[in-house]
Order: sequence, then structure tokens, then C-alpha cells
Amino acid sequence: MGSSEGYADSGHIMAVEFDKKIIIYWWLVANMTLLSTIIGIVVMIFWVPFGWLIHKKQYEHMSAALTDRSVNMRMGWLFKKQQNIPLDKLTDVSIHEGPILNAFGVVRMQFETAGAAPFILTGVKNSEQFRDLVLRQRDSLVSNPQHAGPSISSNEVLVEIRDLLKSIDSRLE
Repeated sequence: MGSSEGYADSGHIMAVEFDKKIIIYWWLVANMTLLSTIIGIVVMIFWVPFGWLIHKKQYEHMSAALTDRSVNMRMGWLFKKQQNIPLDKLTDVSIHEGPILNAFGVVRMQFETAGAAPFILTGVKNSEQFRDLVLRQRDSLVSNPQHAGPSISSNEVLVEIRDLLKSIDSRLE
């Protein structure tokens, strides 16, 4: 990741903090999953010592932030994923807790949009505060839509296209 701020990162409002306990949670869930198959038990010989390091790297490469227009999430160490969810497309932000998550003191946040698969963040600190802030920002954006720039009429666009085509035609002749 570069240090320059891109379009999706402009208007930063709040960065998400993640709880380090998710490293233990991921490691244990992976080990329990491996225990469920015979091949997985063999893989555990390698996974138990090295899985911890892999999950630690995953944790170090996680980030999420709320901007004035979107929720931006980045994760992945080897396989990187970046997702920017526009606030005006966001339909719900839910917080999931369960017995295993509660045992580690972490929660899972799910961001849903119409027609797209939900994006899940695990281990968000102050998840209720972040959810409320996201929903407040979404509501204010939807109720007071802002335009990125001055609106241009379709006639002005057509005139500009015509002029460009004339310019290209004159260069070809």
C-alpha cells in the first residue's frame, strides 16, 4: 500500500481497531477444522507451529476505516482483498456474537449491501460505536446527497464529443 491518499480514502472519519485476541480465535478455529478430517490431522503437524505466525501476519495486514462516502476494508497478507462499500449502497451493519466468539471476547461485524455478498470483519473493538457511526453517516449521506462536482448537462457533453470527433477527423485527413 502506498502512502498517498486515493479517492476511496478521502474524507477519513474513523479507523477501526482490531482486538489481538482474534489471532488466537483464528488459530483455534483452524485447528478444530483440521481435526475434523484425517488429512487435516496430518496437516496439523505443520499448522500448529506455523499457523500462529500466519494468523499474526493476517492480523497485521487488516485495516478498515469509515470515510465520508464509504467503508473501506483491507485484509490479507498473501492474498490481499480490498473492498470499498459505498454508504449509500449499505443496507445493514450487524454484530454477531456466539459462544465461541464470546469466549474470546470478540465480535463479528457483517456489512450488507443490496445484491452483493456480505463483508465480514472479526474482532472489531468498539463495534457498537463503529456500527452506530457508520449508520449515522449513511443516513446523513442519503438524506443530503452531495455531488462530486458541478453537474454538466447532456448537451454540453454531446457538444464536447462532437468537437473531439471533428478534431480527430481533421487529423486523419
